[in-house]
Amino acid sequence: MASPSSLDSALISLTCTDHPTDIFAVATSPKLVVSATGDSKLRVWNALSSDHELVREISTSHRVGIHHVSVSSQADLLAAVGFDGSISVWTLSSGDHLITLSDPKVTFWAVSLASDGQYLAATTIDGNISVFARDDQGFVSCGYLETKGTPGLCVDYSNDGLYIASGHENGGLYIFSTETALLIHSLAGHVKSVRSVAFSPSSRLLAAAGDSRIVTVYSVKSGEMVFTLPGHSRWIMSLDWNFNGEHIITSSFDQTLKVWSIENRECVATQNEAEGPVWTAKWTKTDGTGRPQGFVSAGTDKVLRWYREASGT
Repeated sequence: MASPSSLDSALISLTCTDHPTDIFAVATSPKLVVSATGDSKLRVWNALSSDHELVREISTSHRVGIHHVSVSSQADLLAAVGFDGSISVWTLSSGDHLITLSDPKVTFWAVSLASDGQYLAATTIDGNISVFARDDQGFVSCGYLETKGTPGLCVDYSNDGLYIASGHENGGLYIFSTETALLIHSLAGHVKSVRSVAFSPSSRLLAAAGDSRIVTVYSVKSGEMVFTLPGHSRWIMSLDWNFNGEHIITSSFDQTLKVWSIENRECVATQNEAEGPVWTAKWTKTDGTGRPQGFVSAGTDKVLRWYREASGT
């Protein structure tokens, strides 16, 4: 993208796509963007075309709506969690239903697919992380990771598959080893709800944010806090690293998006077109040339906004 000094003016709104209800989550692949809403449908959009046309709608059995989604483009999978507490898994390219994961004793909340699609991790309202392994029928439970018993609001798999991180309602923030299924770090720095966690593309750093209104970045190896990024005036609802780990984007209840430079550890762009809290923002993937294509955002104003780098910058 443009250099940090010119990034703010280089990002322009390309197009907006209306939805019938709040858009609670988006997930991106190299060619597609998936949006999840309160009307219980998943919508798949063309990420590469100039018009970002609708590719397909997927009608799900999730009552009331869907609030978390995750994709594994490598495995052609899409996972969604609804307000009914179940997880549905779909083939991303075709929209075919693969399996629904539910348990009358467990309410699932957030979900993350491993990059190779062989595992799926989901937080639960009772505070644990359920882990599922892929098999011929879809996914089968292979155990759980125990936390301290407060609802898990977010979860992420590292790109190398070696770690799972989760953020919790009481401010708990944990990193687990997938090789040993043991907790390796309980991270300090949040006394309020953690709503988003994300490993850097290199899997060396973990970023977390939530009701404390700051982004905290940790060393995965040592568990030490490396730096913080303050600037939002309300809760941070989501965060995402760009493809090379040079920038983080955050969305907030304060109705703004912010782009942060990791090298300079400062905000380099703020977008405020939203007419309400912004539930989610994700970088769109690269087009094969190594250049990011921009990002998408969505929230309570029911609009999926696409941003790209202005030409000539």
